[in-house]
Amino acid sequence: MLDPLEAKRLAAVEMERIKFPKKHFQRRREIEAINGGWAMLGLTSGIIIESHTGKSIPDQVIGYVNLANAMISQFTSHF
Repeated sequence: MLDPLEAKRLAAVEMERIKFPKKHFQRRREIEAINGGWAMLGLTSGIIIESHTGKSIPDQVIGYVNLANAMISQFTSHF
């Protein structure tokens, strides 16, 4: 036989377990909104740069990767 106080404690524990995913999903929605904002900012920046330079967004990315490779090779060539 289960003690009523123990049953109440077990019910409270179960309710907390059920509530956890709601908090977890709320945080995931906040993170997704932040990531979406950064993505929109990046896309807008790419479009603005494309309108000024005429380079497409993939060409811009390739240029940035080549620049990063050149900088890395410059610093690692001294070793």
